[in-house]
Amino acid sequence: MLNEYLHRFAEKFDPRKTMDQIQACAQSKEGAIGITAALALIAGAAIYRAKKIDYGVPQVPASGLFGSSTDEYRRDPRAFITKWEKKLGAVYGAQLFGQHATVVSGPAVREVFLNEGFSFTTGIMRAFNVTLLTNNLPETVLGTDEIADAIKKYLSPNLKSYTPRVIDHLEQGLRETCGQVTDEGITLPHFFPLVQDAVARASASVFVGLELAKNEALIDSFKNMVIQIGSEVKPIPWLEPFPTLMRLRFYIIGKMSPVVQRHRDQLADALRPEVDRRLKALESGDTNWERPDDVLQDLLENVTPPAGIDMIDYLVSWLTVLVFASIHTTSENGEVVLYRLLQHPELLDELYQEQNQVLEEAGYDASVGPEVFTRELLNKFTKLDSVIRETARVRANYITLPHTNITNHPIVLSCGARILPGENCFINVYSNHNDPSLQLAIDDLNEFKPLRFAGQETNATKIGDSYLFFGMGKHACPGRWFAVQEMKTIVSLLLRKYRLESPDTITFVQQERVFFPLNPCRVKLVPRSPQA
Repeated sequence: MLNEYLHRFAEKFDPRKTMDQIQACAQSKEGAIGITAALALIAGAAIYRAKKIDYGVPQVPASGLFGSSTDEYRRDPRAFITKWEKKLGAVYGAQLFGQHATVVSGPAVREVFLNEGFSFTTGIMRAFNVTLLTNNLPETVLGTDEIADAIKKYLSPNLKSYTPRVIDHLEQGLRETCGQVTDEGITLPHFFPLVQDAVARASASVFVGLELAKNEALIDSFKNMVIQIGSEVKPIPWLEPFPTLMRLRFYIIGKMSPVVQRHRDQLADALRPEVDRRLKALESGDTNWERPDDVLQDLLENVTPPAGIDMIDYLVSWLTVLVFASIHTTSENGEVVLYRLLQHPELLDELYQEQNQVLEEAGYDASVGPEVFTRELLNKFTKLDSVIRETARVRANYITLPHTNITNHPIVLSCGARILPGENCFINVYSNHNDPSLQLAIDDLNEFKPLRFAGQETNATKIGDSYLFFGMGKHACPGRWFAVQEMKTIVSLLLRKYRLESPDTITFVQQERVFFPLNPCRVKLVPRSPQA
């Protein structure tokens, strides 16, 4: 009977069909039975294989319908981690997310991050292949190392000169969202539209320059591309054990989605006339031409598309990666920081007074606005820096950051863990962020204490075993200085201009990837009078 069900399911599957047809097949009686049978066979094979293989560390016993621990983990990630770390130690194996995984915490995480045999890009692409999903140029044409190098060369060293334009465009974003705020203030349903618009405009001014930052179609893509494309990738748990089908799904969305095509067209249409103008000026040697100071210009002067690749398509792919890697995450994390402050409203005046103190020491009157902020002044807001780092430390990240063994031999960690070729190490971020032996502060690590790191030599960009928010080693997030500066700037700007409050109780939950507080979480902005 099992063979009959699998045969009937196979007859329904046509690789030429779209994922909608595959999904319809999966929802049919025969398809559901076939998938269930296939999952059972895969799980049984995985359990049998795991018993035969020496992984060098204890294994979470097979559980659930298909021997997977994924359901137990997703029901309560913190409870899962606490339970199995207590029983098995800091490094153990488990059937998670449709695969065998080695879960690593403690000092061993450093070995994973620093071992060239592991690839984070390969690991993350299994669950969320941005290249296929956005119909971007393949890794062989535009690799993550190339993008990281460009950020290190053309973005991070220029943050000082970019700060004034970032402030100007953040303020423009506030005006677009809030309009003219009266003395009575304005109440927003939540922070995200405000932060999203402000960060998109500020980032555009740095990535593509002041002129293109005025292009509303480009700003629309900077703001909405990630959310709108990401919304097409609804979780399908039964696909997790089938990486080929996962890739097929991403590929079909990238090739067929009108949302993907619209955003690529918007970026291309915005870039084309500006790129043509700049290239003509470079080729002619026009002495009257004022060279734009932005990442786009650096790319035009230093990066050449491979043969057969159109320049505009190449630049669209660059911007797509930058938008996914920086703008959305910065907006998301900046919003979470603001809600943490609303959860602790006593901090708002304390951070405002910190601003006044720093400004006074720099020779400014307390009535000045955010237009005087510089990178140097922002770096002196140490209490705010502590809030950002602590917000990242308690963020709802648990077992994450997959690193795939891309070698043809097992990788053996010092603890004895053996990771086979093609298998993943997952980093147990939660344990490291709550490990008293790694954290300087050894009490109340399960609590959010916003000033925990104030006055310590552990700023929000400083990575290490105790702080994995930006990764570690040479593959750590190369744009973390830009991201933290943008978060500092928008929070500082809002505190300088407004009194912030919420009529709602701000409550965060401890669920995987649920970063925002429970709704409702309205915010009221009341203009701040000088010296108030």
